[in-house]
Amino acid sequence: MNALLLTVYFLVVFYVLYQMALSLEDQQEEKVFIHLDEAFAEEQTQMQLSSQLSASHINAKLEQVNFGSPDKPSNRSMFALTFDSGKPVPTGSPDVAKLRSLGMSNEDIKEMLKSRIFVRVSPVGKQPVIEIRFVSIDITNKTADTQMYLDWDRSSLAMYGQGNRIIRSTSSLASRDLSQPQVFGVVNPGQSIRFEVNIERNYTRDPATGLLKQPMPIANLKAIVEKSQLTDPTKSEKNIQDLYGLDLMVRLKKTSEPDSKMINLLMPFAFTLEIKVDEPAFPPLRWLLRNFGRRSRSQGSWLWGTKKAQAK
Repeated sequence: MNALLLTVYFLVVFYVLYQMALSLEDQQEEKVFIHLDEAFAEEQTQMQLSSQLSASHINAKLEQVNFGSPDKPSNRSMFALTFDSGKPVPTGSPDVAKLRSLGMSNEDIKEMLKSRIFVRVSPVGKQPVIEIRFVSIDITNKTADTQMYLDWDRSSLAMYGQGNRIIRSTSSLASRDLSQPQVFGVVNPGQSIRFEVNIERNYTRDPATGLLKQPMPIANLKAIVEKSQLTDPTKSEKNIQDLYGLDLMVRLKKTSEPDSKMINLLMPFAFTLEIKVDEPAFPPLRWLLRNFGRRSRSQGSWLWGTKKAQAK
């Protein structure tokens, strides 16, 4: 009798936990994260800088930059081009005295006060499952005498192994002839500018007006998720796939120098898309989902009467 009661008890507990697991599975939503290959961008850009004698004083590195208010700071990973003038730190500067009062060494102060140009390509990080209509390029020029030029016609965005010409979005774009060369984007010392770009083949003209329509999105994350294999939150394998790659042609020169002195860089930004689902925190529920959840049907399950060979 006791054995029968225990059996019934465990069956009831199993059934309740199983229903809880299915309820959680129904509530789970796919999450997407866009990742930048930071090491590749840094290595390739530094290699180009090292091969140009006029660029030997510039270093390329990913840096964490603080944004927001002091009480609620937020960090962003930004690509930094750091300029080393070779000049000694001005010891009488108020900035130096302030940094020294914080306990910073002379070497740290020297590094902190170097001129930089920050480049950030977005979206990156956790994203809603929506359409990406434009890729944004944020430039912050924290130098006193260096201009940055962005050459759109010599930049490209690659998807599915095919390179595409970049088109910068402007207020006069609707009436523009896309076959004509584009004006460089210029970021002068002390400026911060955001540029938004799409690709040429995503633009079409309205036959009635002859004006360009709003471009098709660069990527539809919802469609990618729906076409992708379902992500099993109980598995260790990650669902990561290539998204797109931006090769951004930039040119640098001092404001007093002629255009012939420009430093040329093709900065490569390679992005991947990771799709995953939150795991249930309670280990028994994770086990139930792994073995008996609805998603387990695709891998075969005796509970659902399917075999692995029959899974579609």
